[in-house]
Amino acid sequence: MSEKHRRQPESDVWVKQCLDVFRHLDRQLSSFWDTQAVRQEQMLAEIADAVRRTEKELEACNQIYPNNEGFSIFNTNAYAAFLYHLSHSIGSKGGAEHTRLADQIYYLNKIMNGVEWYWNIELPEHFLCEHPIGSVLGKAQYGDYLCVYQGVTVGANFRRETCIYPVLGDFVTLYANATVLGESHIGNQVVVAANAFVMNENIPDHCVVFGSSPNLTIRTYSEKEMQDKFMRIWKL
Repeated sequence: MSEKHRRQPESDVWVKQCLDVFRHLDRQLSSFWDTQAVRQEQMLAEIADAVRRTEKELEACNQIYPNNEGFSIFNTNAYAAFLYHLSHSIGSKGGAEHTRLADQIYYLNKIMNGVEWYWNIELPEHFLCEHPIGSVLGKAQYGDYLCVYQGVTVGANFRRETCIYPVLGDFVTLYANATVLGESHIGNQVVVAANAFVMNENIPDHCVVFGSSPNLTIRTYSEKEMQDKFMRIWKL
């Protein structure tokens, strides 16, 4: 979708785009479940909002993979994010019908893109996934400008008979197969390196984390140095 079309979201082109996405999604859902109860007029507003949110994320990033023409169902990274946003929006409405449809869209995302992002998690306003196959994002607290790669796990750990999820700050990037579990607090401007394993740890701001708990290696940098790293990903 071109910049011209993004500036005119209620134009005929925009409506056609949303109708095309609806038909594409409806065919996919119908391949697995009975979706006769899903009516076009119920879905179009939610689809439009999910497309807008996904395009906003694409516009905020510097990565080479997002389509410069905006949202496309054939950009699989963007489509995975879109399906999460759509399922979250629908599921948050409450009620059995909305919950069932949100579950189906979440399941479709899992089937098609190999991601475990249940619709009731709260991902931030700016969220980027790069070839996110095998990523599992649990009910943690996520700061803004989150970026995840393949095989990432963010999940709970039982401590003192309580299920505790991590808290992630702003500008956190989790590289391939990074794991963050339990009562972990990740600061702002933090890179969790590939294959790092972080559990029940406090990670300071402005650093890169390597290794495995309880023997992590933490390299600290200045705020400016870390900002330069994140400018490779985000338009700051």
